[in-house]
Amino acid sequence: MWRSLDPNKDSRSRGWPRDERGVVLLLVLLVLALISVLVLTWAQEWRTELQLAANFREASQCRRLAEAGVYYALGKLLEAKSIENSMYNLNSQEAAAQLAAAWRGDRSPHQLKLPGGLVEVRLEDEGGKINLNQVNEGTMANLFTSIGFPQAQIPIMVDSIQDWRTRGDQPRPNGAKSAYYLGLEPPYVARNGPFEVVEELSWVRGFEGSPMIPRLGEWLTVQETQGINLNTASPEVLVAIGIPPEVAQAVIVAREQAPFKNYQDLSMLALNTVPGQFQQLTFQASPFYTIKSTGMINKRGGHQKIKAIVRLDLSMQNSWEILSWVDDFPG
Repeated sequence: MWRSLDPNKDSRSRGWPRDERGVVLLLVLLVLALISVLVLTWAQEWRTELQLAANFREASQCRRLAEAGVYYALGKLLEAKSIENSMYNLNSQEAAAQLAAAWRGDRSPHQLKLPGGLVEVRLEDEGGKINLNQVNEGTMANLFTSIGFPQAQIPIMVDSIQDWRTRGDQPRPNGAKSAYYLGLEPPYVARNGPFEVVEELSWVRGFEGSPMIPRLGEWLTVQETQGINLNTASPEVLVAIGIPPEVAQAVIVAREQAPFKNYQDLSMLALNTVPGQFQQLTFQASPFYTIKSTGMINKRGGHQKIKAIVRLDLSMQNSWEILSWVDDFPG
């Protein structure tokens, strides 16, 4: 005899119970959610890695541009030195035209368009700065006042600089010797000798943590220069050595038209009324230059800055030497 079949009954008996089907569905949803979280996490990590790689590539490209700017500037400086040395073989008009086109260490920005980006180069003649190892108290105080340090802090800075660069253990009234620095964290001793780099001031009492440290090299140098170059010194330096501010400004304006060649050129500015200043002045660039080269892909993007100090000597077989090289310089 045939048995009647209930299709619905058989399908229910062959399928999952209702409660178990709900548990399986929840498990499937949970697994899908976990997979989605993992995929999103991995995707975020991939995006981060890609961004880091892009940033590294951009930084490397900017650094290469900055390096190119340093060596390009070296070539322009050697060209300018060659023009200076050959001035006696040129007529006045030709010499003036070549000197006007030459790069000078007056901090003027020079824009270069190179494959892959832009470079901005500034040159600083170290001869236009005050020697940190030789400067006297009055000139130091004048300089720190002109660049905006608090008046109450200046006596500490001046005395501490002199204590740092001279021998002995007895500090000046507002200065500091090793006994002071050994009480700091971390402790260290005073150099008791000449500064090796301007940035060494960050270790000297009165300068700790100062945001001005990267900029002090604009006015101070440790290179052995012969006097202060009137054609490249900044207004702050001119005022620091005792030139009145209005005369210093007149010097800046006049030298943009033509560089000063001798003391006779100063007669129109009445510089001879300033006692004791002539022995500090010179009219020729020193052999030492600071090159600040900033490489960038575009003006709104990231950039890398290199600061290099170089020495030029056309009489030597190797006409140039790099004395200092600092990557990612903040100044």
